[in-house]
Amino acid sequence: MSWRPSRRLLAIVLFVSVVLNLFLGGMTLGRMLHGDTWPWENPYVHEFGYFAGKAVQKLVRDLNSTDRETVVDTLRAHRAELAQLSVAIHDQREKVEALMRAPQFDPKATEAAFAEMRQRGDDMQAALGKAILDAVAKLSPEARQRLAR
Repeated sequence: MSWRPSRRLLAIVLFVSVVLNLFLGGMTLGRMLHGDTWPWENPYVHEFGYFAGKAVQKLVRDLNSTDRETVVDTLRAHRAELAQLSVAIHDQREKVEALMRAPQFDPKATEAAFAEMRQRGDDMQAALGKAILDAVAKLSPEARQRLAR
């Protein structure tokens, strides 16, 4: 004699399966149609670019909402430059990857591409540092203490 699931158990399992599939299908369809970030993604990456967005998220995580808005609003004045630099870094990384995967490896061209990638990273750090200094200058001493955590 083998165990047979009851009709009630099968109905519950089927219901849970349908709900889960509808949820995942809705999330996937919403992502395809709107192209926005997932709810658990960093909202600043979409706005400032990957590298600056990660830094902004880390910078404002311990601030209250008023101070967070002050910092983010100040950084938005630098948004175009930061996003452009982020795209430039991404494009240069792709170029380095393409050179390393090329059938005929060219060490000199790859080294030049690495040097350009380092320069773009330095440019991003300089621009982000200037933007952060502008933002932090507008915070109270208490808020600046929360930044140091």
